[in-house]
Parts: sequence; C-alpha cells; structure tokens
Amino acid sequence: MKRNNQLLVAALGLLIASCGTGVKKTPGGIEYIVHKSGSGAQLKLGDTALMNVTQKINDSLLGASRTIVGAPIPVLVSKPQNKYDLMEGIALLHEGDSATFFIPWDSLPAQERPPFGKKGDKLKITFAVESKFSASSQKEKDEKLIKEYLEKNKINATKNAEGVYVAVTQEGTGNTPNAGDTVYVHYTGKLTSGKVFDSSQDSTLRPGMPLEPIKFPIGRGFVIKGWDAGLSGLKKGSKATLVVPSTLAYGLQGSPPTIPGNSILVFDVQLVDIKAGAPEAAPALPTHK
Repeated sequence: MKRNNQLLVAALGLLIASCGTGVKKTPGGIEYIVHKSGSGAQLKLGDTALMNVTQKINDSLLGASRTIVGAPIPVLVSKPQNKYDLMEGIALLHEGDSATFFIPWDSLPAQERPPFGKKGDKLKITFAVESKFSASSQKEKDEKLIKEYLEKNKINATKNAEGVYVAVTQEGTGNTPNAGDTVYVHYTGKLTSGKVFDSSQDSTLRPGMPLEPIKFPIGRGFVIKGWDAGLSGLKKGSKATLVVPSTLAYGLQGSPPTIPGNSILVFDVQLVDIKAGAPEAAPALPTHK
C-alpha cells in the first residue's frame, strides 16, 4: 500500500508539472498560470490568433466569448503599450495553450475597470489558443466545407469567377444588372447548420419592420462581396441559392452575435427588380499643356 501511495504521489507530481499549474510572471510582472501546454508554434507580433476568452473578477464570471460569439475570436498580437498590458502575456503563448492571467483591479485605468470590482480584487482572464489564422488555409477549408454542404443538401451549384457558388432555381426573363444599378432583392440568410440569421420575409426576425425587398446599388461595396458577385450574374426575376465563402462574407470578424467568424453563408435570393443607375465615370485622361 505504501508503495502504491508513493507511485500515486509521483504521478500526481508529473501531472501538475505537465499542466504548468505553478504561478509564473511575465517580464513585466503579470502573474499567470498555464493550464494546458500546446504543441503548436509560439505566437509572435503580427499573428492573428483564434482564441476562446473568459473573464472573471475573482470567481464571478463577467463573460465568455464561446457563449457570446459561439466561436473563437481573433486577437491580433501587438506590442504591449503599458504595464499590465495582456499583449505581453499573449505573446508568450503557443497554439494549443490555455492560460489565465491575473490583473489587480485597481491597477487598471479607471475607465477600463469593470464596474463590479473593488480594491484588492483581481481580474482573471483566460486565453485558450485554438490556432493561428491563415487566409490561404481558410480558403481551402471553405472550399472543402462548401462541397460537403452542396453534396449533403443535393444542391447543383456552379462556382463563378469570384468564388461564389450559385444555384439558379428559377430563371428570370430580364437582364442582368450592371454595376451601379439599384437591385431589389428578397432574401433569407442562414449558416450551413441551417440556422437562419436574417430574412426580408420573416417578421419574427425583423419585428416592426416592413417585409419588403432590400435595395442597394450593386457593385459599389454596399453589401458583402459575395452578394455583389453572386447577384451580378442573375437575371431580373431569378430565384437562386448563393453559397458564399467566409472570405467573401464577414470573414474573420464575423457579425456577432448571429454570425461567427469564418462562417460560410447560404442565401436564398430573389432578384425582384433592377433600376438602371448612372454608369461608372470613366477615369479622366491626363491633359498636356
């Protein structure tokens, strides 16, 4: 029995050491504990890290990004600007790490202090680093997920030159819009999970607002790039499904709380009408004196 207890104590010691539960300090003096050591690369200045972030005062939860946003949030690693700047601690982390940093509540500038604290309290901020963001990797991931979505839902879509997948379900009889034309569009937008986040035809999603087509000048950047690219090839009167890669939608930032970062979006659209707009002005030719 004594031998077993010794082995248990030794194993527990190894577990504690591997988890890094001892309190450490950054060069600037911020205390922190590493809960989990990842095997990925260390973060460096200029990296965009995808993290789950939890904030507490003492043991009272203030917020958790996983609950609020539903996905990891992007954090740009930059130079610390002052004492107790958490960027100093973030730059010490690796992909896969999870660590909690302790900031004395009264050390923060008054305007940055959570209103529920008092002198002697500690703000506890936990960062769980999932990965580093790569635009090229995200594009590849989107392509794979889109193809899986189309196959699963038996959608016969064609990828256009800009990268939007378009499935025309009802061909219109009018012209396609030109850049600068005002288009009138009914739409329902959803995630690939099927969760609807907006619709021009659902009063429960737009309480108190008229159920009418959205209108905007196409090709002028008033909407996400995927809409400009997807709608420009439709004829007046057409109905279609647009599957938009995250890079042509809301990208890394998403549109919280309904659209997480790096979300592929699916839109069922109807191009109700097109009103001719002023053509884009040609660039002025240089004059010679």
